[in-house]
Amino acid sequence: MNFNPNEDTEIDAEFMEKWLGGVEIDSLSPKTLFDLQTLMSHYKDIIVPMDNVKISFPVEGFDTACASVDEKKVFIPTQVLQEGRVDDTIGLVIHELNHIKHSERESVLIKACSNFLMVCLDSIFVKVPDSMLKIAPNDEEYLSLKEIVYRGGFDFNNLLKSEPKTGTEQFFLQCLKGVMLLLNSVEDVRIDSICPPNLKKYIDKLDIYGFGEFKEHYESGMLDEDTLMNLVFRLLFHHKGFVHDVSVDNRFGDIEFIKNSTPKQYIPTLLKEFRNEIKQYCEEVFNSSDIDTPTMGNKTNDYLQMMEESSNEESFDKTLAEDKSFSEDCVRDVEFEDSELNPNRKRDIEKTQYEIKIEEGSTLLEVPSYLKASIDAFKDVDVVDCSEQFTTRHGDIIVANYKTLLIG
Repeated sequence: MNFNPNEDTEIDAEFMEKWLGGVEIDSLSPKTLFDLQTLMSHYKDIIVPMDNVKISFPVEGFDTACASVDEKKVFIPTQVLQEGRVDDTIGLVIHELNHIKHSERESVLIKACSNFLMVCLDSIFVKVPDSMLKIAPNDEEYLSLKEIVYRGGFDFNNLLKSEPKTGTEQFFLQCLKGVMLLLNSVEDVRIDSICPPNLKKYIDKLDIYGFGEFKEHYESGMLDEDTLMNLVFRLLFHHKGFVHDVSVDNRFGDIEFIKNSTPKQYIPTLLKEFRNEIKQYCEEVFNSSDIDTPTMGNKTNDYLQMMEESSNEESFDKTLAEDKSFSEDCVRDVEFEDSELNPNRKRDIEKTQYEIKIEEGSTLLEVPSYLKASIDAFKDVDVVDCSEQFTTRHGDIIVANYKTLLIG
Protein backbone atom coordinates (compact mmCIF):
# COMPACT_ATOMS: atom_id res chain seq x y z
CA MET A 1 0.00 0.00 0.00
CA ASN A 2 1.21 3.48 -0.82
CA PHE A 3 1.21 6.69 1.18
CA ASN A 4 -0.64 9.20 -0.99
CA PRO A 5 -1.19 12.51 0.80
CA ASN A 6 -4.05 14.68 -0.38
CA GLU A 7 -2.61 18.07 -1.24
CA ASP A 8 -6.05 19.64 -0.69
CA THR A 9 -6.14 18.69 3.00
CA GLU A 10 -6.45 21.61 5.41
CA ILE A 11 -3.09 22.07 7.10
CA ASP A 12 -2.37 22.79 10.77
CA ALA A 13 1.34 23.65 10.93
CA GLU A 14 1.63 26.78 13.09
CA PHE A 15 4.89 25.81 14.80
CA MET A 16 6.54 24.31 11.75
CA GLU A 17 5.80 27.46 9.76
CA LYS A 18 7.64 29.46 12.42
CA TRP A 19 10.57 27.06 12.15
CA LEU A 20 10.60 27.77 8.40
CA GLY A 21 10.78 31.48 9.08
CA GLY A 22 7.13 32.27 8.49
CA VAL A 23 6.72 30.34 5.25
CA GLU A 24 3.08 29.30 4.94
CA ILE A 25 2.35 25.60 4.48
CA ASP A 26 -0.87 25.15 2.54
CA SER A 27 -0.58 21.55 1.31
CA LEU A 28 1.13 18.20 1.87
CA SER A 29 3.34 18.82 -1.13
CA PRO A 30 6.65 17.04 -1.74
CA LYS A 31 8.42 20.17 -0.42
CA THR A 32 6.36 20.02 2.79
CA LEU A 33 7.17 16.34 3.27
CA PHE A 34 10.86 17.03 2.68
CA ASP A 35 10.82 19.86 5.22
CA LEU A 36 9.04 17.58 7.69
CA GLN A 37 11.64 14.86 7.26
CA THR A 38 14.38 17.43 7.74
CA LEU A 39 12.80 18.76 10.93
CA MET A 40 12.33 15.23 12.30
CA SER A 41 16.00 14.50 11.66
CA HIS A 42 16.96 17.80 13.30
CA TYR A 43 15.01 17.03 16.47
CA LYS A 44 16.35 13.48 16.53
CA ASP A 45 19.89 14.86 16.57
CA ILE A 46 18.94 17.18 19.44
CA ILE A 47 17.14 14.62 21.62
CA VAL A 48 19.20 11.47 21.00
CA PRO A 49 22.46 12.70 19.42
CA MET A 50 24.49 9.64 20.43
CA ASP A 51 21.95 6.99 19.44
CA ASN A 52 21.34 5.52 16.02
CA VAL A 53 17.57 5.80 16.13
CA LYS A 54 15.44 4.80 13.16
CA ILE A 55 12.22 6.72 12.56
CA SER A 56 9.80 4.69 10.44
CA PHE A 57 7.40 7.08 8.77
CA PRO A 58 4.74 6.83 7.49
CA VAL A 59 3.50 3.58 9.09
CA GLU A 60 0.15 1.81 8.83
CA GLY A 61 -1.05 -0.57 11.53
CA PHE A 62 -0.95 1.58 14.66
CA ASP A 63 -3.60 3.95 15.96
CA THR A 64 -0.93 5.75 17.93
CA ALA A 65 2.79 6.35 17.68
CA CYS A 66 5.09 4.02 19.59
CA ALA A 67 8.76 3.43 20.26
CA SER A 68 10.98 0.46 20.99
CA VAL A 69 13.68 1.44 23.45
CA ASP A 70 15.32 -1.97 23.01
CA GLU A 71 15.59 -1.63 19.24
CA LYS A 72 15.85 2.17 19.15
CA LYS A 73 13.02 2.49 16.67
CA VAL A 74 10.16 4.98 16.43
CA PHE A 75 6.95 4.28 14.48
CA ILE A 76 4.77 7.21 13.40
CA PRO A 77 1.27 6.45 12.07
CA THR A 78 -0.16 7.71 8.82
CA GLN A 79 -3.49 8.99 10.04
CA VAL A 80 -2.36 12.14 11.86
CA LEU A 81 -0.46 13.51 8.87
CA GLN A 82 -3.19 12.47 6.42
CA GLU A 83 -5.51 14.73 8.44
CA GLY A 84 -3.12 17.65 7.85
CA ARG A 85 -1.96 17.79 11.49
CA VAL A 86 1.67 18.53 10.74
CA ASP A 87 2.52 19.97 14.18
CA ASP A 88 0.92 16.98 15.90
CA THR A 89 2.97 14.62 13.75
CA ILE A 90 6.12 16.41 14.92
CA GLY A 91 4.83 16.23 18.50
CA LEU A 92 4.50 12.46 18.21
CA VAL A 93 8.08 12.17 16.97
CA ILE A 94 9.41 14.30 19.83
CA HIS A 95 7.43 12.33 22.40
CA GLU A 96 8.60 8.94 21.12
CA LEU A 97 12.22 10.11 20.87
CA ASN A 98 11.99 11.12 24.53
CA HIS A 99 10.92 7.56 25.30
CA ILE A 100 14.12 6.37 23.63
CA LYS A 101 16.14 8.84 25.71
CA HIS A 102 14.50 8.51 29.12
CA SER A 103 12.41 5.33 29.37
CA GLU A 104 13.33 1.85 30.54
CA ARG A 105 13.73 -0.90 27.94
CA GLU A 106 10.42 -2.59 27.24
CA SER A 107 11.96 -6.07 27.67
CA VAL A 108 12.79 -5.18 31.29
CA LEU A 109 9.29 -3.85 31.91
CA ILE A 110 7.63 -6.87 30.30
CA LYS A 111 9.54 -9.25 32.55
CA ALA A 112 8.78 -7.28 35.72
CA CYS A 113 5.09 -6.89 34.86
CA SER A 114 4.82 -10.56 33.93
CA ASN A 115 6.26 -11.58 37.27
CA PHE A 116 3.72 -9.30 38.95
CA LEU A 117 0.92 -10.86 36.90
CA MET A 118 1.95 -14.36 37.89
CA VAL A 119 1.61 -13.42 41.56
CA CYS A 120 -1.76 -11.84 40.77
CA LEU A 121 -3.03 -14.87 38.81
CA ASP A 122 -1.96 -17.16 41.63
CA SER A 123 -4.69 -15.57 43.77
CA ILE A 124 -7.54 -16.17 41.30
CA PHE A 125 -9.03 -19.67 41.46
CA VAL A 126 -11.36 -21.63 39.22
CA LYS A 127 -13.27 -24.59 40.58
CA VAL A 128 -12.70 -27.94 38.91
CA PRO A 129 -15.97 -29.55 37.70
CA ASP A 130 -17.49 -31.70 40.45
CA SER A 131 -17.51 -34.79 38.26
CA MET A 132 -13.73 -34.72 38.15
CA LEU A 133 -13.02 -34.28 41.85
CA LYS A 134 -12.87 -37.92 42.90
CA ILE A 135 -10.21 -38.82 40.37
CA ALA A 136 -8.36 -35.49 40.31
CA PRO A 137 -4.72 -35.75 41.44
CA ASN A 138 -4.30 -34.88 45.10
CA ASP A 139 -8.05 -34.22 45.19
CA GLU A 140 -7.43 -30.78 43.72
CA GLU A 141 -10.70 -28.87 43.88
CA TYR A 142 -9.39 -25.60 42.48
CA LEU A 143 -6.80 -24.44 39.99
CA SER A 144 -5.34 -20.94 40.00
CA LEU A 145 -5.15 -18.98 36.77
CA LYS A 146 -1.38 -19.18 37.12
CA GLU A 147 -1.59 -23.00 37.04
CA ILE A 148 -3.94 -22.85 34.08
CA VAL A 149 -1.52 -20.62 32.18
CA TYR A 150 1.43 -22.90 32.78
CA ARG A 151 -0.55 -26.05 31.94
CA GLY A 152 -2.11 -24.61 28.80
CA GLY A 153 1.09 -24.09 26.81
CA PHE A 154 3.21 -21.13 27.82
CA ASP A 155 6.49 -20.02 26.28
CA PHE A 156 7.47 -16.62 27.62
CA ASN A 157 9.78 -16.01 24.67
CA ASN A 158 6.69 -15.86 22.44
CA LEU A 159 5.37 -13.01 24.58
CA LEU A 160 8.66 -11.13 24.42
CA LYS A 161 8.23 -11.19 20.64
CA SER A 162 4.50 -10.41 20.94
CA GLU A 163 3.76 -13.62 19.03
CA PRO A 164 1.39 -15.73 21.16
CA LYS A 165 0.99 -19.29 19.94
CA THR A 166 -1.63 -20.66 22.36
CA GLY A 167 -4.86 -19.49 23.96
CA THR A 168 -3.19 -19.13 27.35
CA GLU A 169 -0.40 -17.04 25.84
CA GLN A 170 -3.00 -14.80 24.19
CA PHE A 171 -4.82 -14.43 27.53
CA PHE A 172 -1.61 -13.58 29.36
CA LEU A 173 -0.52 -11.13 26.67
CA GLN A 174 -3.84 -9.29 26.89
CA CYS A 175 -3.40 -8.95 30.66
CA LEU A 176 0.17 -7.78 30.13
CA LYS A 177 -0.92 -5.11 27.66
CA GLY A 178 -3.35 -3.70 30.20
CA VAL A 179 -0.62 -3.36 32.81
CA MET A 180 1.82 -1.88 30.30
CA LEU A 181 -0.77 0.75 29.36
CA LEU A 182 -0.95 1.79 33.01
CA LEU A 183 2.82 2.13 33.15
CA ASN A 184 2.91 4.00 29.85
CA SER A 185 0.33 6.51 31.08
CA VAL A 186 2.55 7.53 34.01
CA GLU A 187 5.72 7.39 31.92
CA ASP A 188 4.16 9.73 29.35
CA VAL A 189 3.54 12.23 32.13
CA ARG A 190 7.13 11.88 33.37
CA ILE A 191 8.98 12.27 30.08
CA ASP A 192 6.73 15.09 28.82
CA SER A 193 7.25 17.03 32.05
CA ILE A 194 11.02 17.11 31.54
CA CYS A 195 10.87 17.95 27.83
CA PRO A 196 12.52 21.33 26.96
CA PRO A 197 9.91 24.11 26.43
CA ASN A 198 10.84 24.74 22.78
CA LEU A 199 9.95 21.10 22.02
CA LYS A 200 7.20 20.63 24.59
CA LYS A 201 4.97 23.15 22.80
CA TYR A 202 4.34 20.49 20.14
CA ILE A 203 3.36 17.94 22.81
CA ASP A 204 1.13 20.44 24.62
CA LYS A 205 -0.73 21.09 21.37
CA LEU A 206 -1.13 17.35 20.84
CA ASP A 207 -2.47 16.95 24.40
CA ILE A 208 -5.08 19.65 23.84
CA TYR A 209 -6.33 17.77 20.80
CA GLY A 210 -6.48 14.50 22.76
CA PHE A 211 -8.33 16.06 25.66
CA GLY A 212 -10.94 17.43 23.30
CA GLU A 213 -11.96 13.85 22.51
CA PHE A 214 -11.76 12.74 26.16
CA LYS A 215 -13.53 15.64 27.88
CA GLU A 216 -17.16 14.88 27.02
CA HIS A 217 -16.99 11.28 28.20
CA TYR A 218 -15.11 12.21 31.38
CA GLU A 219 -17.59 14.91 32.32
CA SER A 220 -20.55 12.62 31.60
CA GLY A 221 -19.38 10.22 34.33
CA MET A 222 -18.81 7.33 31.91
CA LEU A 223 -15.29 6.86 33.25
CA ASP A 224 -16.00 7.28 36.96
CA GLU A 225 -15.61 3.62 37.89
CA ASP A 226 -12.07 2.75 38.95
CA THR A 227 -11.35 0.15 36.28
CA LEU A 228 -7.87 -0.29 34.90
CA MET A 229 -8.70 1.16 31.50
CA ASN A 230 -10.53 4.15 32.96
CA LEU A 231 -7.62 4.88 35.29
CA VAL A 232 -5.10 4.77 32.45
CA PHE A 233 -6.64 7.86 30.88
CA ARG A 234 -7.72 9.60 34.07
CA LEU A 235 -4.14 9.36 35.36
CA LEU A 236 -2.83 10.86 32.15
CA PHE A 237 -5.17 13.84 31.95
CA HIS A 238 -5.09 14.49 35.70
CA HIS A 239 -1.32 14.83 35.74
CA LYS A 240 -1.37 16.79 32.48
CA GLY A 241 -3.52 19.34 34.31
CA PHE A 242 -6.71 19.01 32.27
CA VAL A 243 -8.88 17.60 35.07
CA HIS A 244 -8.71 17.23 38.83
CA ASP A 245 -9.51 13.59 39.49
CA VAL A 246 -10.03 13.08 43.21
CA SER A 247 -9.42 9.34 43.15
CA VAL A 248 -6.19 9.67 41.16
CA ASP A 249 -5.05 12.55 43.33
CA ASN A 250 -5.58 10.54 46.52
CA ARG A 251 -3.98 7.36 45.26
CA PHE A 252 -1.16 8.45 42.93
CA GLY A 253 -1.26 12.23 42.86
CA ASP A 254 2.31 13.24 43.71
CA ILE A 255 3.51 14.71 40.42
CA GLU A 256 6.90 15.58 41.90
CA PHE A 257 7.43 11.92 42.80
CA ILE A 258 6.70 10.97 39.19
CA LYS A 259 8.93 13.68 37.70
CA ASN A 260 11.87 12.99 39.99
CA SER A 261 11.79 9.18 39.84
CA THR A 262 13.06 6.66 37.36
CA PRO A 263 10.69 3.96 36.10
CA LYS A 264 12.38 1.41 38.37
CA GLN A 265 11.68 3.69 41.32
CA TYR A 266 8.00 4.52 40.74
CA ILE A 267 6.69 1.35 39.05
CA PRO A 268 6.66 -0.87 42.19
CA THR A 269 4.60 1.80 43.98
CA LEU A 270 2.26 2.16 40.98
CA LEU A 271 1.62 -1.56 40.66
CA LYS A 272 1.00 -1.99 44.36
CA GLU A 273 -1.48 0.90 44.46
CA PHE A 274 -3.56 -0.37 41.55
CA ARG A 275 -3.16 -4.11 42.18
CA ASN A 276 -6.90 -4.67 42.73
CA GLU A 277 -7.85 -2.99 39.45
CA ILE A 278 -5.21 -5.08 37.68
CA LYS A 279 -6.62 -8.24 39.25
CA GLN A 280 -10.15 -7.31 38.21
CA TYR A 281 -8.92 -6.68 34.67
CA CYS A 282 -7.26 -10.12 34.55
CA GLU A 283 -10.50 -11.75 35.71
CA GLU A 284 -12.46 -9.96 32.99
CA VAL A 285 -9.93 -10.94 30.34
CA PHE A 286 -10.17 -14.58 31.42
CA ASN A 287 -13.97 -14.49 31.46
CA SER A 288 -14.04 -13.07 27.94
CA SER A 289 -11.51 -15.58 26.62
CA ASP A 290 -12.10 -19.04 25.19
CA ILE A 291 -9.80 -20.75 27.68
CA ASP A 292 -11.43 -23.69 29.43
CA THR A 293 -10.53 -25.05 32.83
CA PRO A 294 -8.23 -28.07 32.24
CA THR A 295 -10.12 -31.35 32.58
CA MET A 296 -8.84 -33.97 34.99
CA GLY A 297 -9.33 -37.69 35.33
CA ASN A 298 -6.75 -39.35 33.12
CA LYS A 299 -3.77 -39.87 35.43
CA THR A 300 -1.24 -39.92 32.61
CA ASN A 301 -2.61 -36.71 31.14
CA ASP A 302 -2.76 -35.10 34.59
CA TYR A 303 0.87 -36.02 35.21
CA LEU A 304 1.94 -34.58 31.86
CA GLN A 305 0.05 -31.35 32.59
CA MET A 306 1.79 -30.96 35.92
CA MET A 307 5.17 -31.69 34.33
CA GLU A 308 4.46 -29.03 31.69
CA GLU A 309 3.46 -26.60 34.42
CA SER A 310 6.71 -27.21 36.29
CA SER A 311 8.82 -26.94 33.14
CA ASN A 312 7.16 -23.73 31.96
CA GLU A 313 7.43 -22.12 35.39
CA GLU A 314 11.12 -23.03 35.60
CA SER A 315 11.74 -21.60 32.12
CA PHE A 316 9.90 -18.39 33.06
CA ASP A 317 11.98 -17.98 36.22
CA LYS A 318 15.18 -18.41 34.21
CA THR A 319 14.08 -15.70 31.77
CA LEU A 320 13.65 -13.28 34.68
CA ALA A 321 17.18 -13.94 35.99
CA GLU A 322 18.79 -10.96 34.23
CA ASP A 323 16.33 -8.46 35.76
CA LYS A 324 15.41 -10.44 38.85
CA SER A 325 16.07 -7.62 41.33
CA PHE A 326 13.61 -5.21 39.69
CA SER A 327 11.05 -7.99 39.19
CA GLU A 328 11.23 -8.82 42.88
CA ASP A 329 10.88 -5.14 43.81
CA CYS A 330 7.58 -5.06 41.91
CA VAL A 331 6.03 -7.81 44.04
CA ARG A 332 7.63 -7.03 47.39
CA ASP A 333 4.97 -6.42 50.07
CA VAL A 334 2.22 -6.89 47.46
CA GLU A 335 -0.65 -9.04 48.68
CA PHE A 336 -3.69 -10.25 46.77
CA GLU A 337 -6.76 -11.62 48.47
CA ASP A 338 -7.67 -15.07 47.16
CA SER A 339 -10.88 -15.14 45.14
CA GLU A 340 -12.91 -17.68 43.22
CA LEU A 341 -13.82 -17.04 39.62
CA ASN A 342 -17.02 -18.35 38.11
CA PRO A 343 -15.91 -20.16 34.94
CA ASN A 344 -19.41 -19.82 33.47
CA ARG A 345 -19.43 -16.06 33.82
CA LYS A 346 -18.61 -14.78 30.36
CA ARG A 347 -18.61 -11.08 29.59
CA ASP A 348 -16.82 -8.65 27.36
CA ILE A 349 -14.02 -6.56 28.80
CA GLU A 350 -15.30 -3.09 29.53
CA LYS A 351 -13.91 -0.69 26.98
CA THR A 352 -14.10 2.98 26.19
CA GLN A 353 -13.28 4.58 22.89
CA TYR A 354 -10.10 5.82 24.56
CA GLU A 355 -8.69 2.36 25.09
CA ILE A 356 -5.53 2.29 23.03
CA LYS A 357 -5.68 -0.25 20.25
CA ILE A 358 -2.47 -2.25 20.20
CA GLU A 359 -1.75 -4.00 16.94
CA GLU A 360 0.47 -7.03 16.63
CA GLY A 361 2.45 -5.46 13.81
CA SER A 362 2.77 -2.56 11.47
CA THR A 363 3.32 -1.98 7.79
CA LEU A 364 5.74 0.63 6.54
CA LEU A 365 3.86 2.31 3.72
CA GLU A 366 5.69 2.75 0.47
CA VAL A 367 6.01 6.27 -0.80
CA PRO A 368 5.16 6.17 -4.53
CA SER A 369 8.24 6.48 -6.72
CA TYR A 370 7.08 9.73 -8.30
CA LEU A 371 6.54 11.29 -4.86
CA LYS A 372 9.81 9.95 -3.46
CA ALA A 373 11.70 11.36 -6.44
CA SER A 374 10.10 14.77 -5.86
CA ILE A 375 10.97 14.70 -2.16
CA ASP A 376 14.53 13.51 -2.75
CA ALA A 377 15.08 16.20 -5.32
CA PHE A 378 15.08 18.80 -2.56
CA LYS A 379 18.09 17.06 -0.99
CA ASP A 380 20.11 18.14 -4.02
CA VAL A 381 19.08 21.78 -3.70
CA ASP A 382 21.40 24.22 -1.94
CA VAL A 383 20.35 27.75 -1.14
CA VAL A 384 23.37 30.07 -1.26
CA ASP A 385 23.46 33.63 0.07
CA CYS A 386 25.00 35.88 -2.57
CA SER A 387 25.91 39.52 -2.80
CA GLU A 388 27.10 41.70 -5.65
CA GLN A 389 28.51 45.17 -5.67
CA PHE A 390 27.37 47.78 -8.21
CA THR A 391 28.54 51.30 -8.92
CA THR A 392 25.94 53.77 -10.04
CA ARG A 393 26.61 56.34 -12.72
CA HIS A 394 26.96 58.84 -9.93
CA GLY A 395 29.75 56.79 -8.37
CA ASP A 396 27.72 55.45 -5.46
CA ILE A 397 28.39 51.84 -4.39
CA ILE A 398 25.34 49.61 -3.92
CA VAL A 399 25.44 46.05 -2.56
CA ALA A 400 22.66 43.74 -3.70
CA ASN A 401 21.94 40.68 -1.54
CA TYR A 402 20.06 37.73 -2.99
CA LYS A 403 19.73 33.93 -2.82
CA THR A 404 20.66 31.45 -5.49
CA LEU A 405 19.43 27.87 -5.87
CA LEU A 406 22.15 25.37 -6.77
CA ILE A 407 20.82 22.06 -8.11
CA GLY A 408 23.13 19.15 -8.59
